[in-house]
Amino acid sequence: YNVNDYVQLGKYEDIAVTVDKTSIENQLVDDKIAEDIENNTTYSEVSRGAVDGDQILVTYVATSSGSQSTGLSNTDGVTMILGKDKLDEALYGMKAGETKVMVIDLPETYSNTVYAGTKVVFELTVQTVSQPNVPMLTNAYVKETFGYDTIEEYRASVKDSLASTIDSKVDDEIQKQVLSTLQDTCKVSGYPDTLLSTLRDRYDQSVGFYADFTNQSKEEYCQQLYGMSYDDFIKKSAAQQLIMEAIVKDQKFSMREYDYKGDLDGFAGDNGYSDENAFVEKFGKDSVVKAMLVQKAQDYVIEHANIAYK
Repeated sequence: YNVNDYVQLGKYEDIAVTVDKTSIENQLVDDKIAEDIENNTTYSEVSRGAVDGDQILVTYVATSSGSQSTGLSNTDGVTMILGKDKLDEALYGMKAGETKVMVIDLPETYSNTVYAGTKVVFELTVQTVSQPNVPMLTNAYVKETFGYDTIEEYRASVKDSLASTIDSKVDDEIQKQVLSTLQDTCKVSGYPDTLLSTLRDRYDQSVGFYADFTNQSKEEYCQQLYGMSYDDFIKKSAAQQLIMEAIVKDQKFSMREYDYKGDLDGFAGDNGYSDENAFVEKFGKDSVVKAMLVQKAQDYVIEHANIAYK
């Protein structure tokens, strides 16, 4: 297809965006401190019913088609934190020694194909209920646990340890804002059927994998993560692809064989392939070169953006 039949380019240089780097830093530091506190949380057994945040040790026996299933049972016990783990809603209010029966319809996509699509009865028995003893974030706590005199020194050390993660998150936010603004400045009038078909095949696998992993449909997954339907997600991806192809054409970008060979290994790795030959065999050299040029266009737009920080 001729990309100019589908895209009217707008401004793609000097795109102005503002990234709240401070908020990104603070959020990552707070998350790491919360993780450290969780790792240093201890638990004490209690005789009351389980509440949110309690640690539960539960065993379960599964029955399918009237027969006990050892493959789905666990008599050694599984430890979980109420409010964090799956299948825990039924455990609220239960005390140590209490038993409850749950009936679950396993999905057709269940990993154990023997039981996929079947109805399974689980008899859950709570063995212990323990309440959390969460450390208070004080100067004394960080001194004893991490060796820093003050909370401020501890936060500074956490921030230093997260430097590469912070930079990566900031880069992600820059890319997100720049590409979003770019789509607003360019007009996409339609989508080639071949491109939509190619992207659908790709996302049926990748999005489908993560959707199945979270027990959601592709539609539910895209609505939750991106706030749009699966079809709109594909069209948005197609629009970005078309805009980048139009920039490649407008800038007259090309790929020399020397550069192709030099960049191929890293490009294959960025796309999840450790073997560059397998990568090229999978997609074909022409498609790989086209994808590398699209990446070159994206890098160009971001490098020529006007980034402000707060």
